[in-house]
Amino acid sequence: MKVLKFGGSSVATAENINKVAEIVKNSYGAGTTVIVVSALGGITDALLQSATLSATGDDGYKDGLQQIERSHINVVKQLLPVTGCRRMDQERRQIFAGRRWLLRLLRT
Repeated sequence: MKVLKFGGSSVATAENINKVAEIVKNSYGAGTTVIVVSALGGITDALLQSATLSATGDDGYKDGLQQIERSHINVVKQLLPVTGCRRMDQERRQIFAGRRWLLRLLRT
């Protein structure tokens, strides 16, 4: 079994994600392969910073969360045709609504 893990800079941009897709495609058929993808480059640190701001009562966490969302939207727009982006939009809204909810919980 082969495990391929991608995160950080390897999935930070649409160009890099396309490179990852090519690696995954080339590994197909070479036995059992597990693919693990973590956060886009810089996102984990940004989430931690937003969580810290929220936990201390600083509304600046909202700006951080908006930047995280914009980063994801920009990458998706580069990777998918417009019709694919529209379909992804509903899921993205649900994911980010959940993140906003979790960060608000930290304030209580």
